[in-house]
Amino acid sequence: MNRIDLAARSPASLPLHDLMCQARGIFLDWDGCVAIGNRVEPGATRLIARHADRVAILSNNSTHLPEEFAAILHSAGLSIPPERIVLAGVEAVRAAVARRPRRVLMFGSPRIRGFAHHEGLHLVREDPDLILLMRDTRFTFAKLERAANALHRGVPLLVANADRTHPGTDGRIVPETGALLAALAACAPAAAVTIVGKPGPTLFARACAVLGIARQDAVMIGDNAETDIRGAEDFGMRSLLIGGAGGVTLDALAGG
Repeated sequence: MNRIDLAARSPASLPLHDLMCQARGIFLDWDGCVAIGNRVEPGATRLIARHADRVAILSNNSTHLPEEFAAILHSAGLSIPPERIVLAGVEAVRAAVARRPRRVLMFGSPRIRGFAHHEGLHLVREDPDLILLMRDTRFTFAKLERAANALHRGVPLLVANADRTHPGTDGRIVPETGALLAALAACAPAAAVTIVGKPGPTLFARACAVLGIARQDAVMIGDNAETDIRGAEDFGMRSLLIGGAGGVTLDALAGG
């Protein structure tokens, strides 16, 4: 196991200083880690400022583009180039392009749909040969019906991420792509589904390539044991779970 066991060791006894200093790449989750409701957390600001040259953002976000997150970080006084912001939505579009579909039924925000169009995908409402599912705040019964019937005909489904929610402000939860996936799975349980985001390897591999490092030289820091931590461990990377019973915070890591 590459995970640091927070439950078994107190924060004071963890080799946080060694962990942060030795890692050539520090990978941070976005929602619930770097930011809540796209507002950068103070501990994240300090951590990124201290280690900015080694930081990459790895997020299952399928609503925004890297340039938008770079702008949010810039407004907090931080400089992370867009190429070091690896998002499941963008990677899902790239995965779709690699399949060379003729007609794509896509669900997602206007900005990510615009990106997909720019990358060469032909977006349609009917008769697709691929369905591309992102977080879509305008998802309707009519969209569900169209997608379910396409899946029933055997059209494959490419999904940005399987998260059902992510943390929002004031302790609220925000429905995610996985909630829409659950609705589709209820209608077409035998559908062929490919999920791009964490805990799969795609985002981790992309971030390592961007930083030019080996997986064993990076550490993934996140708040979700099922996506951030399991994904990193499956990829052969060290990981650190913040919050919860362990009590380790980004403030503690920033001071390491």
